[in-house]
This record gives sequence, structure tokens and C-alpha cells, in this order.
Amino acid sequence: MTVALAACQKLGGVAGGDSNPKLTVGESVAGEITSRSTLNYNDGSRHQAYTVTLKNGEAVSLELGGSLNGQLAVFDGQTMLANASGNSDMEEGDSGSAVNLAFRAPKDGTYLVAVNSAGSNSFGPFKLKSSKIVPYDGKPLGAGSQAIDWLMDDKQEYKLQVDKAGLYSITLESSAFDAYLRLNGRNVELEDDDNGGRLNARIRTFLEPGEYTIDASSVNGKTGSFKLSVAMTATDGNLVTRDGTALTIGQTAQSMMDSRARRTFVLTVDKPRQVQFDAIADGFDSVLHITGPGVDEENDDGGNGTNARLTLNLRPGRYIVAVTSLGSQQGVFELETTDLSGDAIDVAGPSNRKDAAEEAASAAADAAAVAEPVIQ
Repeated sequence: MTVALAACQKLGGVAGGDSNPKLTVGESVAGEITSRSTLNYNDGSRHQAYTVTLKNGEAVSLELGGSLNGQLAVFDGQTMLANASGNSDMEEGDSGSAVNLAFRAPKDGTYLVAVNSAGSNSFGPFKLKSSKIVPYDGKPLGAGSQAIDWLMDDKQEYKLQVDKAGLYSITLESSAFDAYLRLNGRNVELEDDDNGGRLNARIRTFLEPGEYTIDASSVNGKTGSFKLSVAMTATDGNLVTRDGTALTIGQTAQSMMDSRARRTFVLTVDKPRQVQFDAIADGFDSVLHITGPGVDEENDDGGNGTNARLTLNLRPGRYIVAVTSLGSQQGVFELETTDLSGDAIDVAGPSNRKDAAEEAASAAADAAAVAEPVIQ
């Protein structure tokens, strides 16, 4: 924000000045931030400004690419309409990453687009791409659609029409406010704040065909432009979406979290077995919890990365296998069950931690009884 405002101050807030090259929507321009670029006096960063002429309500998407570690800002005179920056963890001198910004013109006029360097030592070539976005027309959203709109009140409501079952990702992005999303319909009640990265919101869940309601709102009470997008990923026809589904040792079950960020399975063991359980998650930190005869075990990161893993010696019986996520995140996961028994498993001896503790306690009690003198 400071860098963007500095750019505005240095440019004198003059939108449409003759010294600034023009940007035509639908085209791209190339440039470079060097030591000769216009200086922002408060922090030593540099900038290049462009002017773009728009009609009232016209929505524009801007993408800044190239090696420049940079930022984008859009001004209407002295008023900043929108701004966006790249990776905040990058250090000065690092190669850049794409910066995306979308905004809607509040009136007919000429606006200033500033390409700012992220710091006093940030230099390099860049490419600024602009494209026109069709504003939201009020029709229900669907897979592959997006809406560019302006948050005016506490929240705004949108209809989502799901024609095909699948994994849906609903994202609310804004450079003007801290985004917050709610999704309701067909026994689905989900909400999210920051899973979209930075202050953006994202809900990722499996949806059955039907009508849903999306509420877009702001956490910090601010208003401004935003982009609401819906994407769908087709899933395997065998995707598990109900609790209590039976597991088969040696097979992999593909599933996804319910609205509570949880999914439970049932495993029936016919004879003593050593089984390895792996919860391989798509985009979240998985947790495994297994209960049954002599077993009450939980694991968070025993597998690769943040995936959960448990290896247990199981007695014959019925076990409940629960997969949850840290932070109540949504997503698809795979639950693998691998039989490690072989021929060497001790059929009679307990091997789980709980069984071992019980055996140790029993042995200690027996030892104490033997050591105690006998009174006749």
C-alpha cells in the first residue's frame, strides 16, 4: 500500500498525463524497471505508469509477469481503486512471479496503472497483460464461471447451479478487503476465510447436482472489487462420500472430507494382521485415528510430508478408521491399507502400545504378588 501510494504521489495523481504511455485493454506492453525509472522518494523503489481509458462498469484483468519482483496499483486521480503484490517472502533481487489484479471502473474516465518495484534493489524486465472481463450478469454461477463485482454491503449473495457431481473449488479474491466465503445448500454448510492464500477465501468440497447459495463478504468491513470464481474437477465414480464405508485391506479408497472436515470408514479383520494405514491428502494436513479391539491410536505426520501413517498389529474384529484434517480444511484424499503381515506375525502376542501397556501392568502386578510375603 505504501509503495503504491508513493507511486501516486510521485506521479502527482495525474491520470491520463501525456508523459505516460497508453495501455489498451486486450493488449500487452513490455517494459523494464531500471535505475533510471521514476523514483519513489519514500522508500527508493521505482515505477512505470500507464494510462487506460474505460467505460463505466467495464471490468479489466491485469497480469504482471517477467523477472521483476513487482506490484500493481490502479488509481482514479488521487484515489487508489485496487492493488496487488507478488510473493511477500521474496527478498530484494529475487526473480519475480506473476501478479494478478482485477478491477471495475466506477465511471467513464482515464485511469492510471502503476507497475511498482517491490524495493529499492528490485529491477528487471516485465510484461503487463490486460484483458476485458465480462462483469457478473446476475445469472447463476456454474463450473468454469467467474464474476467480477463490487462489494457494497455487508455481504452479497450468488446462486450456484451444480449440474454434475464433482470436486468444486470456489474462490473469492480481492485486493481491497479480507475475503470471507459461505456456501449453503443440499446439506452443505461451509465457510472459509484465508484458504485461498493471503487474505483470499476458498472452499473446496464435493457437491452433488442441485442449487447452492454463495455469500461473499468482508472480514474487516471494507468494500471494493473482487473476483468470484468456480472450478470443477471430475472425480472417480468410486469416490467415497458417505461415512461407514467398508475398507478392503490391500485396496485404496479415494474419498473427501464432509462438512465437519472428517470421514470415517469401517475395517473388519478376519485374522491377526499387521496393517499400514496411509492418509494421503490433497492440499491439507491429514490426521488418522483408529479405534477397535485393544486399539486407540492417532497420528498426524507419520507419512510423507504432512500425510498421516499408522502401522498396527490388529486382532480379529471391527475397527473404525477416521480421517480428519488440521484446521478443518476440505479436500480429496486417498486412504491406503497395506497388509504387512507375512508369515512371521505373532498371533497371540499383543503389539499395539495400549496392549503393551496392559501387559506390562499385569506383569508388574504378578511380580508384586510373588515378592509379597505369605502370611499364614
